[in-house]
Amino acid sequence: MRHLIVVLLLSISNAVYAAAYDLGVVGQTYEIAEPDMLEGFYSRLREAEANGKMAEIEKQMKDRFIAYTNRPTGITLPRVQKQKVRYFDPTIVLSQNIVDHEGNLLWPAGTTVNPLEYVPMTQQWLFFDADDPEQAAWAHDYLKRFPNQIRPILTQGAVLELMEAWQVTLYFDQGGKYVEHFGIKAVPSLISQEGKKLRIDEVVPHG
Repeated sequence: MRHLIVVLLLSISNAVYAAAYDLGVVGQTYEIAEPDMLEGFYSRLREAEANGKMAEIEKQMKDRFIAYTNRPTGITLPRVQKQKVRYFDPTIVLSQNIVDHEGNLLWPAGTTVNPLEYVPMTQQWLFFDADDPEQAAWAHDYLKRFPNQIRPILTQGAVLELMEAWQVTLYFDQGGKYVEHFGIKAVPSLISQEGKKLRIDEVVPHG
């Protein structure tokens, strides 16, 4: 809970578009160390380099990488139509022993732990769809009214472009994993701490 566990815009998979360019099918399937397969692969690369296509391949991969970074895979949610408040209990039951750096047991498996008792939430988390102009305008105004108090998290949208336009750090919930975790059904939604629970406000945006 110490850090917002959403993927920061640059924290994307190490394998993003590693195979973005199709080098074709190299015969039948071989074991990874099969010389024929490797030779076929390198032959395709040499051919691409020889006919001047390597630069084009690299540009395609770079363009796709940038495009994905700017607009990761998000989740589509409806816009909030009516104000609503509900609560989320972050208490968990440990599935294994938790030890410190010296191996001393801190909590045994089966212990019930509420992370908010150890690491309080210091910012509100604002989930919103940046592809919805009215939501984006409302979120931008909210951020300006409460600077340093909000952690803005996109569920959809061009995150790099918006960061440049707003000059603020933005986060992106890739695949909607935290939307799903918190049971968010509509956006914009604000998450804040209230006692030992998280308060989730569904907010009707007013541009």
